[in-house]
Amino acid sequence: MKNIQVMQQPPAIRLFFTFLFTIVATAVFAQAKINGKVISANNENLSGTSIKVSGPTNSTVAADLEGRFSIPVKAGKYTLTFSRVGYQTKVLEDIEVKAGIEGNDLNVVLEVKTTTTEVVVRSSARKESSNAMIVFQKTNTAMSSGLAADFIRRTPDRNTSDVLKRVSGASIQDNKFVVVRGLSDRYNQALLNNALMPSSEPDKKAFSFDIIPAAMIDNIVINKTATPDLPGEFAGGLVQVNTRDIPTKNQLNVTVSLGYNSQSTFKSFTSNERSSTAWLGFDGGDRNLPASMPNTVTYRSLPDADKIAISKDFNGNAFRERVTTAAPITTVNMAWSNTKTFKNEGKLGSIISVYYRNASIIYDDVERGRFEKARTSIFTGSEVQNRYSTNLGLMANFTYVKGATKISFRNLVNQVYEENYLNRTLDNVGRLQTISLRSNFANQRLLLSSQLEGEHLLSKSRGIKFIWNANGSFNSKTQPDFRTAQFVKSSSAPSSPFTLDEDDSRRFFSDLKDYSTGLNSTLIVPFNMGSQKQTMKIGGSTLLRFRDFNARVFRYRPVTNGVDVNKPYDQMFLSSNMNSNGLLIEEQTQNTDRYFGISALNSGYLMFDNKLSNSLRVIWGARAEFFEQFLSSRDLALNRVRVNTEKWDFLPSLNITNSFNNQHQIRFAVSQTVARPEFREIAPFQFFDYESIWGIGGDTSLRRTKILNVDVRYEYYPKSGEMISFGVFTKRFTDPIELRMDGGSNGDRWLFSYTNAASATLVGAEVEIRKGMDFISDKLKDFTFIGNATVLKSTVKLNTTQASGKETTQNRPLFGQSPYLINAGFQYTNTEKGFNASILYNRQGPRLSLVGDPEGAGFYDIYEKSRNLLDLQVSKKVLNNAGEFKLTVSDIFNNQFAFYDNADTKPGYNFAAGDRINYAYRPGTTVTVSFSYDINFKK
Repeated sequence: MKNIQVMQQPPAIRLFFTFLFTIVATAVFAQAKINGKVISANNENLSGTSIKVSGPTNSTVAADLEGRFSIPVKAGKYTLTFSRVGYQTKVLEDIEVKAGIEGNDLNVVLEVKTTTTEVVVRSSARKESSNAMIVFQKTNTAMSSGLAADFIRRTPDRNTSDVLKRVSGASIQDNKFVVVRGLSDRYNQALLNNALMPSSEPDKKAFSFDIIPAAMIDNIVINKTATPDLPGEFAGGLVQVNTRDIPTKNQLNVTVSLGYNSQSTFKSFTSNERSSTAWLGFDGGDRNLPASMPNTVTYRSLPDADKIAISKDFNGNAFRERVTTAAPITTVNMAWSNTKTFKNEGKLGSIISVYYRNASIIYDDVERGRFEKARTSIFTGSEVQNRYSTNLGLMANFTYVKGATKISFRNLVNQVYEENYLNRTLDNVGRLQTISLRSNFANQRLLLSSQLEGEHLLSKSRGIKFIWNANGSFNSKTQPDFRTAQFVKSSSAPSSPFTLDEDDSRRFFSDLKDYSTGLNSTLIVPFNMGSQKQTMKIGGSTLLRFRDFNARVFRYRPVTNGVDVNKPYDQMFLSSNMNSNGLLIEEQTQNTDRYFGISALNSGYLMFDNKLSNSLRVIWGARAEFFEQFLSSRDLALNRVRVNTEKWDFLPSLNITNSFNNQHQIRFAVSQTVARPEFREIAPFQFFDYESIWGIGGDTSLRRTKILNVDVRYEYYPKSGEMISFGVFTKRFTDPIELRMDGGSNGDRWLFSYTNAASATLVGAEVEIRKGMDFISDKLKDFTFIGNATVLKSTVKLNTTQASGKETTQNRPLFGQSPYLINAGFQYTNTEKGFNASILYNRQGPRLSLVGDPEGAGFYDIYEKSRNLLDLQVSKKVLNNAGEFKLTVSDIFNNQFAFYDNADTKPGYNFAAGDRINYAYRPGTTVTVSFSYDINFKK
């Protein structure tokens, strides 16, 4: 009889489900409530709004200072009437309330009354909830696109980067970096609530949006045009991620989901031994550099005998493989919200959320290739990637409101651990070798963000308001023990054993720490000019950043010529083989592998929001920014390298909105913005990525980019919750920064560096539609179409000249740009039956991923191939609307992610024209089942 081994649940999982059962069994339900918030079309809180309740319970209440309301009612259907002096009355009908449930979170928008005739606007609860973000876009000072929490909940998106690809004009690169209007991540800026976020990457200027879980998001707004009150460092978009604010109910929400990936789950998963704490999102120290290892200078001066002794302290067993079964993708999210009202009429709101995700994904048929300009192969091959990841996040937001004062304390902590173990086999024609590479690449990232924010109404009669924000963040990224083991043998002797390739059998350790602290404040002064209300905003900010980066690189070297270098990969690096007749660890660290940087950004602005008539609105002003940046490193000759930059930038902007009526308006914007070099881009540090098979270096002479932006957009709002817009735009870049191939690259080692082009021009057009389908038939009233599309074209002028003296203009896109982006989908919402469904489609055109050097190094540009992404989600409310089952199917088509040499002048993939695959893989289709339960408590 066979022994059957049963895998037991980890203690943490058993404890969690025990806790969940106990909570559900002992939950105390409050009476039913209708909760919500009343705002104006300018996104201002409308305190004191009268709310009349008609239905089984009849009452009249007033919104509080935040514009919020929470109304106890009996079960049944209700009509709510919202009225306020100076605003149009709004009636919401068919609001269904079930016993024991706190739900129906409403975001109600009141429009300003423009005539003396009484106008009553009628809407439904469903339409009004989706209308708040659209009204914000309509009345925002800048042209923008965004998504609210109600839309995000109906997508399969697990983090902010997944959500962003749904926004008009946005796409995602490498599953984490945002591309807005086809412009690469370095031309976009990130704001978390009201604080600028630093670059999270050691090798590029970019913020990794996958570090923020989607469950913690209240809304996302991408500002596409500049106004004086926004930071002036962006060209594509300023991405504002706002986490959840003060709640309207006391509730504990628990969500558990399990995901099945078509090419991973329950399959054999190969890796090295991981730390016992990896499932919590961090390495427990198993991958640290041995404590016996001295500094670089000291180690290099040691005799071989001492180096051998220290080499034994490296974990030689780390290269051994272990095979497990890939578990389902597990996600657990718990969110507790609470509101307490004190005797002094003060109100304290709290939201605490914990997020956990663990996944094991296999890319089982990865293609690799590299080709010369003549289309002859340098190497081709395949690999299997085993990707393990854990995300552990905590959000704790607290808001206190009393009288004319609001104080908020927002905190976000997120820990991410990623590990990729790959097994690669290449046929290297240039070397006449077969190459076997095993690599283990680990990333450990931590984001800490805290913000203390105040909002004070200084004059209730005049509406003068003062807003301030003090913030601090810590961003770290460590790469502990990035190890490679490469073995080779002659292609002409396939039966011969593999031999150690000592130059590419390495261990790499790096540590990046980025600290930032900032303060910003704004004074808002409303005033009247004639019969129209005007606004003046004056403010300033300061942001101080410190970055410290260091790396150490080691390789294995035979101590003598007679060493046996034919041992298997899992025996070659054992401690027992570190001896005088074996191997030792040799330091390969360069002088450039460390840098330290400090930057300070101080700014001030003055902005006017002038309503010149009932139809014409002008937002204008200027922003002044003073940027200081200092970086210290060394070059290969050990000479000290210092970069010290001081630069003033004057950034004027003008936004004009002409509203023909309440449904139609046209907008025009012109502005000057900048894009400054990041520490990494000016550091002389060079890093070779064995995963990508190319390296990156910085340039100390980089100059900041200046961008002139012009936008025109027509917007049509048929009715509540709907919009149709069409816009065109152009951008003129001076000294754009690109990542381009170095002329010294060869077939085995590509090197890319950051450099300035002379100029670039981008033109584009975009359309965005959100439209209910009831115009076709009333039977389709629960269906909504959501779609957006962007088309782009750019040309780049380089800093080189031909023999005739003519400047070189390349007919290619800017680095990172796609020629088009498409999002489309349908949403179905039936609140009475508690049923929701969505089908969402995404596609981006061929994106310029890497800029080659066909005339110098002899390698073409690398493009990312277009792919079709289709997601489906169905959800159903159960247990008296307190629970929800959700079924999600992500990436139904499972198209290849493919990067290819573009040999012809057209960016689309064409094998007959000479295009060849450089790197390609399939991520698999993922089916996820989740259950969410709301436990409502008495106040």
